[in-house]
Amino acid sequence: MKKDRFSGYGFSALFCLCVICAVLVAPAAAGTESVTVTKYCDNNYSVVDDSETISYTDMRENFTHVVSNGEIYMQGPVFEDEWIAAGFNASDYNVWDEDEVGVNLVSYGAHNGTSIGDLLIRVENMSPGAELMVADSTYPKADRYFSYDNVYTPGPSKGDMVLTWWDSVDGFAPNWGKGMRLYFYNETENNFTNWDMHNSLPSWYWKNYSVTYPSAKGLSVQTVDTIKIFPAHRYDFATGGDTVESAYKGEVGASPAVNEPSDAVNTSKIATVDSVFETTSSVNNDKFAAQRFVFDLSEDAANIEKLAFTWTGTSSHDKDSANQDATTYIWDGTGYDAFTGDITSGISDYVVNGDVTVLVKQNAAQYVDDDENVFKSHLETDYVKLVVTHHHSN
Repeated sequence: MKKDRFSGYGFSALFCLCVICAVLVAPAAAGTESVTVTKYCDNNYSVVDDSETISYTDMRENFTHVVSNGEIYMQGPVFEDEWIAAGFNASDYNVWDEDEVGVNLVSYGAHNGTSIGDLLIRVENMSPGAELMVADSTYPKADRYFSYDNVYTPGPSKGDMVLTWWDSVDGFAPNWGKGMRLYFYNETENNFTNWDMHNSLPSWYWKNYSVTYPSAKGLSVQTVDTIKIFPAHRYDFATGGDTVESAYKGEVGASPAVNEPSDAVNTSKIATVDSVFETTSSVNNDKFAAQRFVFDLSEDAANIEKLAFTWTGTSSHDKDSANQDATTYIWDGTGYDAFTGDITSGISDYVVNGDVTVLVKQNAAQYVDDDENVFKSHLETDYVKLVVTHHHSN
């Protein structure tokens, strides 16, 4: 991994370096002069919450911190023939180069740039659970995705994400044909190896060459002109959303079916926190007041990292000594499971035919005492939402 070991990488790696140097001294095509940073609404990914176009001169002159950490090295795919040509045993070969001996670890020169985190200040930053896309809008296959943690708490293996606007060979954008370019600068050394990528990013953000071969340099987007922020996706009943959901109320027994209760809810009452409640009461003995919420997810279950459900309301029972609370349940395909907090594992069990179904049920059933007094179960909802944290793949 150490860049001072580069001289021992063998003929193949040195040849690659010579080729790259030859390319670098060739006349450069025009690079990008600005980047547009766009943050979308959490309940509608087609609506812009905030956006700003930032030029490289703005970055150079008006941002207080310029990242200039010297020469950067990145590792590409490690092929077996290159491994052997570099003098290493075939029996020790692995595509990740776990010992970081440095096959195909190549210098990309020195650069100046601006931290991605600093750029995001212009649109009031990312929120936890949001996903970042860095892209060249003219080449969609170059889109790369990163998490909130990758930006703000990257760890020593990956380091700071930097949009560079000056190159030691070609100078400032736009004269630098590959600029502006995304690089990764850690605190101790400017090497971003395949094993660094493995250790610092979840598997869905790894980049491979031809499926089989990890390639850390594949995350280094060239000619960047687009940065997009997609917050965790909010599903609720507020107007203007791009989501689909439905709500029902009524009474249920101790073990309700997936389609119970089934009376339609006036969803305008549960769209915002405004103390306007959708009220449900039991009608029959041994029944519980309940409300059911169905969210038709646009995300694939395999790409969901967290389901966070929020119910704002009150529950009560006419009998003071009865349980006055409510319990939240989620449908798993065969029955309802009680849950509290966020769901971060077994998520595919709860996305059934693309839907997440949540039931809120008051804890005490209606009953009649010996004096024929009826004690009902009650549930009132002010607001409900499901927030889905999800990811793309690189």
